[in-house]
Amino acid sequence: MSDELLPAERRQHLMDWFANNHSGSSQDLARLFGISVSTIRRDLDLLASEGLVKRTHGGAVAVRSRATWEPSTDLARRTAVEEKQAIVLEAIKFIEPGQSLLIDTGAVVCHLLADEIAKLTIPLTVITNDLYVANTLTYKENIALHVPGGACRFGSFSLLGSPGEDFLKDIRCDIFFMSAAAVDETCVSETIIEMVQLKRAMVDAAREVILLADSSRFMERALHRTVAIDRINTIITDEGLSEESRHRFPSPQPAFRIASMEKGAANGSDVT
Repeated sequence: MSDELLPAERRQHLMDWFANNHSGSSQDLARLFGISVSTIRRDLDLLASEGLVKRTHGGAVAVRSRATWEPSTDLARRTAVEEKQAIVLEAIKFIEPGQSLLIDTGAVVCHLLADEIAKLTIPLTVITNDLYVANTLTYKENIALHVPGGACRFGSFSLLGSPGEDFLKDIRCDIFFMSAAAVDETCVSETIIEMVQLKRAMVDAAREVILLADSSRFMERALHRTVAIDRINTIITDEGLSEESRHRFPSPQPAFRIASMEKGAANGSDVT
């Protein structure tokens, strides 16, 4: 493929590639297909405008039905990298000394959040059913760590089942940092029922629920409804979620906070 191909031919090659791959950066796609980055960006913009891919800050992701499909942890770590990091840096601003935090399981954004929390020196209590999060926060003298337990889901860091759900019935924490397979204006949803049951228990255990989700997960539905959207207090996402999509959500709750992806940016923005 080259810049000399007809635009329609180039875009068809791109769609053929996205049929077998979930995500790609503009730099990698340009190198892979032997064309300029500016050409790739124009093609991705057009494909996104036609609803064939979703743009991320550094490239694009394939449009997939989220009803039952979920990326592997490795693939998720390579998708919307800058967006997830910006979301996490915004989430950290909600944390204060002495708080009790409940951190969701099964999502890379929660792993990145744990990486940032591990750098803090303030006293915190953290409850999680994610083995990555638990391992990251082990041996931190300022953090009282609780792992409710359960059976580890194959291929993930998630502990699922009744031990964790029963433990959470008697927990009352300050903030639940929640993830989601899909989000629309009516609800948050997941691909597997066991995850739904655990997340519902987590929502019930928290005074405040903050959803961390990059823009590629919005206006989609996974197979199992988790909770109604009005159970979410705040949604932190990236600039890729359009204003039109945000206006489809109820107001004033959930409140939107848009994380900036500018290099070195320190502030996100509240959106009503």
